[in-house]
Amino acid sequence: MKSFSKARSGFTLIELLTVIAIIGILAAVLFPGVQGVMRSAKKNSALNKVRSIGQAYMNWAKGSRNIANGTWASGKTMTTSLSGYAAILADGASLDSGELWFLDADPAADGITTIPKNVITRTGNTVAINATFTAALTQGKSGWDLYTPTSRSLVGTVTAPIAWSRGLGVGGNWPAAGATATDSVWGTEGGHILYGDGHVSWCSDTLTTGTNFFTKADGTTSASWKDSSGVPQGTTPAAALVTQN
Repeated sequence: MKSFSKARSGFTLIELLTVIAIIGILAAVLFPGVQGVMRSAKKNSALNKVRSIGQAYMNWAKGSRNIANGTWASGKTMTTSLSGYAAILADGASLDSGELWFLDADPAADGITTIPKNVITRTGNTVAINATFTAALTQGKSGWDLYTPTSRSLVGTVTAPIAWSRGLGVGGNWPAAGATATDSVWGTEGGHILYGDGHVSWCSDTLTTGTNFFTKADGTTSASWKDSSGVPQGTTPAAALVTQN
């Protein structure tokens, strides 16, 4: 008489636990790599954004114009706020993209309801700052710090910055990442610096010997952006940044 063994219909508990353990090991090995690739992609996106801002500023200024201190209004080229700075470039250099001023990796962008597509609106010849752009700056922060006023001689320089990742301290280091104007985007990893000739450097700090120094008006170097020749003489350094609104 023949005997038949019953076909097995599933996995044993040991097999299931083995598969789960293998998946866990693979995830532990691969996840940091995936995170690194994603962070690298976000840094590259940020680089392209600040390069676009710099190109627009250089095209607008052409070495003969600068953004002065004052209250922004339609047709004016003065401001003390980032929204006004963005509006000047949107109106005068066609850089009307609100997304350029915010970064995916920035903790300060987490509270923004809608990332604005445009910086300005137009009614006839009158320009106004887009309410969605203003709301985004109220809910979060831009990823960039910039000078106002700016120097007329800023365009073309390889050592004075136009813009840099938010939060760089006068000692030459970026603080921990966070959501306030004095926090940084990338934490103590470093940040991007856009110079007046259009090139962008990533540096861990501005103390490192090399091209990451800021050059003062007398030609000597400094780790502090406040000492840069980009700050016009007579300007109080503490008031040299646009406010984050």
